[in-house]
Amino acid sequence: MTPPAISVVIASIVGPPFIDDCLASVFAQEKAPPFEVIVVDCRGAENVARLRAKFPQARFVEVPRRGTVPQLRALGVEHAQGEIIAIIEEHCLAADGWLATVAAAFSPEYVAVGGPVDFRSDGRLRDWITYFIEYNSYLPPWSDGDSHNVGSANAAYRKQTLEANRALLAEGYWEAALHPKLLSEGARFRSVPGMIAYHRGPFDYLYYVRQRYLFSRAFAGARRSTISLAKRAAYLLAAPAVPFVLLARMASRVFAKRCHPDKFLLSLPLLVPAMTSYVCGEWMGYAFGPGDALMEVE
Repeated sequence: MTPPAISVVIASIVGPPFIDDCLASVFAQEKAPPFEVIVVDCRGAENVARLRAKFPQARFVEVPRRGTVPQLRALGVEHAQGEIIAIIEEHCLAADGWLATVAAAFSPEYVAVGGPVDFRSDGRLRDWITYFIEYNSYLPPWSDGDSHNVGSANAAYRKQTLEANRALLAEGYWEAALHPKLLSEGARFRSVPGMIAYHRGPFDYLYYVRQRYLFSRAFAGARRSTISLAKRAAYLLAAPAVPFVLLARMASRVFAKRCHPDKFLLSLPLLVPAMTSYVCGEWMGYAFGPGDALMEVE
């Protein structure tokens, strides 16, 4: 049997309806090269049986205990057969032509490619909070070419690159652990404007604020050993001003790219407490490490 060109790996912690909609968007791809989909699921045998009946084309790896998102993705990479490993979050939907764009984007000089994340709204204002905070570095439109700004919510890698860095894959979010190492070694990433994924709601606001704290602590905890003590101390001292600095940076990206500026302005009253939670998480991560935060991120 001919191996697939692309293996799509999806870590599933939240479960339905997100994983169902994500899988439907991947299997609806037209003009896609041969591909496989690997779902690494920790929600139990009943959920996997339900998904198998609905998506018989997918392969499922059952994890008896909940793992972190990087751990689940690393396990998916171990089971992948394709020479390209595409990663998409279960919260996201693949745009039409996503897989074909991934396949066409790789050329010999690149080890990873990534695309922007847009938002598919169901009309609730609070769902935009997640989008602006999580994905403001990945707002469309993008230009095509070399980039240091590839996010693992919508990215693809050469399998040999991931296998050569297996020890890093489960340690923390790849933007904090894997990407800096690859870039320091001279690896090249490519930004691909047509490789679009859509984030979608709904999320409960308080649930998201807590998740933002946990993610930020996990992310900063993973970076803690890679930055100097002086830089960590400067961040800890400057932390009270950081939410407003980050909001200003976010606003500049939104308006420079003209990416949903009306929704950004309307959501500002909800963004401030969420950004404060973000910074509190980073403060704890840089000061005391990740703790168990990564185990609770969904």
